[in-house]
Amino acid sequence: MKLYLLLVVSTLGGSVAGMDAALVSGAQLFFVSRFNLNASLQGLTIASTLLGALIGALLSVVLNKYLGRKGAMLFGGLDVIAAGLMEALCNSWTVLLLGRLILGMCLGLMTSTIPMFLAECASTDTRGTLTTIYELAYAIGYFVGLVIDVIFVHVDNGWRFMLGSIMIPAVFMTLGLVFIEESPRWLLVSGRANAAWDSLVKLRRSDQVALEDYALMCEYMRKEREWIKSTSGFLRIVYEKPNVRRLIMLGIALQVSQQFCGVNAVMYYFDYVLQLTGMTISRSINVSVSLGFATMLFAFPTIWLIDRVGRRTLLLVSMPFLSLTLWVCGFSFLGGNELREALNISGTILFRFFFGLGLGPVAWVLVAEIYPSNIRSQCLTMNSFASYMLNFVVSFTWPTMLKSMHAQGAFSFFAGFTLLSTLFVYLFVPETKGVEMEAIQDLFQYSMYIIAKKNLTDTKVYLEKLVGHFHKDRKRVQGNSTVVHKMHEKSRMAKSLETRDSTV
Repeated sequence: MKLYLLLVVSTLGGSVAGMDAALVSGAQLFFVSRFNLNASLQGLTIASTLLGALIGALLSVVLNKYLGRKGAMLFGGLDVIAAGLMEALCNSWTVLLLGRLILGMCLGLMTSTIPMFLAECASTDTRGTLTTIYELAYAIGYFVGLVIDVIFVHVDNGWRFMLGSIMIPAVFMTLGLVFIEESPRWLLVSGRANAAWDSLVKLRRSDQVALEDYALMCEYMRKEREWIKSTSGFLRIVYEKPNVRRLIMLGIALQVSQQFCGVNAVMYYFDYVLQLTGMTISRSINVSVSLGFATMLFAFPTIWLIDRVGRRTLLLVSMPFLSLTLWVCGFSFLGGNELREALNISGTILFRFFFGLGLGPVAWVLVAEIYPSNIRSQCLTMNSFASYMLNFVVSFTWPTMLKSMHAQGAFSFFAGFTLLSTLFVYLFVPETKGVEMEAIQDLFQYSMYIIAKKNLTDTKVYLEKLVGHFHKDRKRVQGNSTVVHKMHEKSRMAKSLETRDSTV
């Protein structure tokens, strides 16, 4: 019961980012003209939350260390409420910009905290599923935000209600934090063993499972404490431990891949792009609801697949199709209005499907589980910082890219980069499915060359097994065909003998 409650509260916190992406997508169609903003100021207003998120990501290190995961989320919830009031009541562009910067601090906090919180509270066999909830929360928030856009699109000053409604999930999340458990791993790191045990018992299905997990955690914590005694400080650990450097490099590379597939350009500016195809404001907002609903639905398959199929497989299967959908969106602008609308809408919906299947949730699952517990918060902060910095670059430059490179060039840039990212995943990302959280670091004790060589070898072995099974099945079918043929031949000969005997 406590685990389910934790999932609900985390979903409310994670939905804030998705709601903001949808709400600002609709509200910008009105506040851009209200404050007479040019393309650069429009991009800055949309992307200013990402600048605030950089501050929030850095702040999360201190909050997670001293206040825990719940304390960091509480700070974030209060931050959203304050920002929502500023956005809703602003009478100048400066106040609107300040409100969005403050809101961005929460996004940085939540991104650095919630995936880590879920991963630390989950058991090994459900870690991928639970951590994927963060992406589902984003999708739910995005859909709810689009519905709110539709409700207020014809209301006077409706954009104020759109932006102000971001407070709703923050209020419920803040209240819900009172009733959930703190991360048992954080409690252990903080030296509160009894509290960690009490939390773990409430988060596991039985005392026996809790005891087994507690013993494993304590053993890894003991090893990490010995490791910490031989090192001093985060930077020293990074300098002296090659496997930690590889983990950080992998985490940041995943964030680069995620942002430069163009997801936030597609999501933040969907209504804006639809207008470029010739749609009216009202119709573009109504159409975007279908994208939001599809985004929410497409988050569910990954929850079921990620602990069955694996992280690496989902990435490799989905990313090439992600590139294809981007090209569909870009080259749709070569056609007439009707063809342009149809291809852009269908391409964007398929984009969300493949993003929700792979890069969206899997990137955050991986970065939440790969780092050692004693430096996990710092590493996740680095990942969040990189994510929001790149997100800001993409979101800020997207209107300019559309004008200077045209839609074909802008979408093709992201499509080509996604193909390069697929190659990186194929070579350098190992499978972490079913590996104990504290033992994942052992996968990176070897050089990146050896990791790439192993991934190539595993592919060769897999293909050989697949071909072997095919040949076995083919031989079995051929053998069965031979047996059937012989049976038919014997039957034919027997009938001919019977005919001859009856004739005689």
